Amino acid sequence: MTSLRSWLVTASSLLLGTAVSAQRADPPATLRDFSEQRIRHQKTLGYALGGYALANIAVGAIAAGQTTGETKAFHQMNVYWNLVNLGIAGAAALSQRKQSGEGETLAQAVRRHENMKQLLLVNTGLDVAYVMGGLYLRQRGRTNELSGLPGKAAQQQGYGTSIMVQGGFLLAFDLVNYLLFKRRGDRQQEQLLQATDSGIGLVLPIN
Repeated sequence: MTSLRSWLVTASSLLLGTAVSAQRADPPATLRDFSEQRIRHQKTLGYALGGYALANIAVGAIAAGQTTGETKAFHQMNVYWNLVNLGIAGAAALSQRKQSGEGETLAQAVRRHENMKQLLLVNTGLDVAYVMGGLYLRQRGRTNELSGLPGKAAQQQGYGTSIMVQGGFLLAFDLVNYLLFKRRGDRQQEQLLQATDSGIGLVLPIN
């Protein structure tokens, strides 16, 4: 009986030691951390897109006045495209200015995290369409060039190249940020859901 009791005490001590070590190495996420991380990432997205748009508008506006033909059309479209990007970034910044993770329920936080991932995935599909649309416009320009319409051809080819470049940037931008959202947020979300489902306060993530 004494040996059985000693074995149980030893086993319990080992399990407790493992749990404490795991907790110190990788503490479980809290709901507030999960929400705040999403909000910070969303704000960073807006600032990055806005900065990129401003740089393109400045460079494009100067270059368009110093070039001609296809190159001029390329810079013009960069300006037009990034005026839209700047508007999107500005609207996002205004909507997120007062956002806080305080008061969010777990269901709300999970839904908003999943919605953000879905939005970025939808955007990647649109970005591919932009690149293909730019390629099509370039091909139309080449057709017009062969048809003896060099002015129209230069504009279409310049616009097409710009749309391909801008679409390619957005494709990389949205895809990378989707992967970051998934890598950072999904693990925290899993920890929170496991803790809720099991009804305990400590979750030991197993990789």
